[in-house]
Parts: sequence; structure tokens; C-alpha cells
Amino acid sequence: MKGVFHCKGCGSALSGEIALQSLKDPAVQQPAMLDQQPVCPIGMGYKSYEPFQRSFDPANPAPLEFSPQYWLNPEDVIEACRMTKKHERTIGCCGISGNGAPNLLCRKCRTEVGTMQTDCFTPLIFIPDPSNTEFRKAD
Repeated sequence: MKGVFHCKGCGSALSGEIALQSLKDPAVQQPAMLDQQPVCPIGMGYKSYEPFQRSFDPANPAPLEFSPQYWLNPEDVIEACRMTKKHERTIGCCGISGNGAPNLLCRKCRTEVGTMQTDCFTPLIFIPDPSNTEFRKAD
């Protein structure tokens, strides 16, 4: 399935065309979650039915503990987004850990559109916020 991610705040495209693969499909190889390596190539993404993060405290879920969710290469959205100024959401040692909730904003309207991880102990990934983004299938 191919399409483009858009900001719900202003309707702007956040990505170019992305070819999505469902991780429920047994023919789709599971992504290698390697530190400092993109989860997928540019122009490709995964739809996961398992959350990227889990909390051990049900009363305090992790920011990325929702499903389904999309896993994208950060390079696919970097032109249309900017980093939040909320310092607690950009903490990391060599990059951004992505553990502090959404850290990328739509460049046009500043809606929080998702969470990017780029730290040395994380895979390189962008996870769109489902309440502020939508995937529009290509015709």
C-alpha cells in the first residue's frame, strides 16, 4: 500500500510517497532493530500492531505504547518537520532518545506530529502520532 502522511492540523504533506508493509503479513520480514541503523529504507515503512515501547506500569504507559503504529525512516519526514523546543523531549546522549513523547512538529502549523529517535542506543525511527497525522493512500 502506498500513500503520503499528512498533518491533521493544516493538511500539509509530512512525507513523500511511502510504501507501507504490514507486519501482520507473514511474507514481510521483521525489521532489524539495530542501534544507529534506520528501521527501514527511505520511502518504505511498516505498519506494526505491536507498540514500539512498553511500560511495566499499566497506570503509566510509555509515550509510544499504542497500536497500530507506523514505523518510518526519519529521513522521510525531516524536510516537513522541525524539532520541538521542549527540552525534555529532545534529551539523548548522541542524538534524540525519543522517550519523552512527541518531539517533531509540522513545520507549517507546529502541530506535534510524532516521535523521532536518533540516539546511539536506538534504531533510527520516526513514529507518527495517530491523533495528529493521517495516512492518505495513493490513487
